[in-house]
Amino acid sequence: MSNAKPIVVYSLLGLNLACWILLELTGGSQDPANLRRLGAITFFEISRGEYWRLLTAMFLHIGAAHLAVNCLSLLIMGGIVERIFGNVRFAIVYLCSGLGGSAFSYAMIPAVSVGAGASGAIFGCLGALGGFFLLRRKDLGELGRQNLNAVLILAGINFVFGFIIPGIDNWAHLGGFIIGGLVGIGLVPPLRGMRQTASVNIDNKSRSTANTSVSRISVSMLTAFLVFAIAMWIGNGRLY
Repeated sequence: MSNAKPIVVYSLLGLNLACWILLELTGGSQDPANLRRLGAITFFEISRGEYWRLLTAMFLHIGAAHLAVNCLSLLIMGGIVERIFGNVRFAIVYLCSGLGGSAFSYAMIPAVSVGAGASGAIFGCLGALGGFFLLRRKDLGELGRQNLNAVLILAGINFVFGFIIPGIDNWAHLGGFIIGGLVGIGLVPPLRGMRQTASVNIDNKSRSTANTSVSRISVSMLTAFLVFAIAMWIGNGRLY
């Protein structure tokens, strides 16, 4: 697990903030017409060929609370995944997950709704983390299996809340999680690629080092659980 700063996460945070400020300056981030104008997910426009909305919607947020919760979730969950996967792999996971979440949202939400937010990409980070622990569960031992279970429980609880609470774009969450898991499995780095791990063949010393890294992930996972729970109540990935 790398100690390097998650520069891709920081860049995404800056981009999310810049896009939100642009929304506020051009008519408001909670104005459906302004969201449509600046690239939110809208069924009719995408059906007419405006596929670029699948990308731009990832960086638009509906209100300050939506922005704050998604940015905090990205900082925690994205930071974990970027440190494990590395900058380039993380960027691929994030982009593919966001596009997957947008595609699911476009296909499943009511035609009159407007969708926006980074939550599909963030759920993709959760899916990629699940893919990592799934493939490395034997190498990382019991702690790795516990973290895999934590990922599945965290995702399950959020999906349940997403279907119970109105206005949540749960299809974006589900699409992002599925795509993130698949892409993450394909891009899972070898343990020797994690800078604190000595070799791909886990001897006692390197197993201890890997488990130390995973222990740090466990603490972050608990924090992420609390943030995601709050996000569900605030309206992560809201629709109009």
